[in-house]
Amino acid sequence: MDRYATTDVRLGGAFIRAGDPVTVSITGANTDPDVFADPGRYDIRRENAARHLAFAHGPHFCLGAHLARAEAMAAVRTLLGSLPGLRLDPKRPSAPRGLVFRKPPALHVLWD
Repeated sequence: MDRYATTDVRLGGAFIRAGDPVTVSITGANTDPDVFADPGRYDIRRENAARHLAFAHGPHFCLGAHLARAEAMAAVRTLLGSLPGLRLDPKRPSAPRGLVFRKPPALHVLWD
């Protein structure tokens, strides 16, 4: 996400001037080990799961976040309800990756 510095600041040894473009990595923020224990593990029940930035934060928070979550839940419930026996293939795991959107490049499943 691109933002612009509002004041002059020194950050991590770099000097950033007011007005300079600053790129923020949501993936980096959402996998920060100082915030999330075992950040590479997918766990929607982790104690501080609400601190993720998938839908941004503050004045930039996505207005459609609640609708997107409801649609995702309905889609997954429908898919799993229509395909009993569908499960991840334990022999072909796929680790999530990506700079902007962290996701597996493929999702291998088995279906009875």
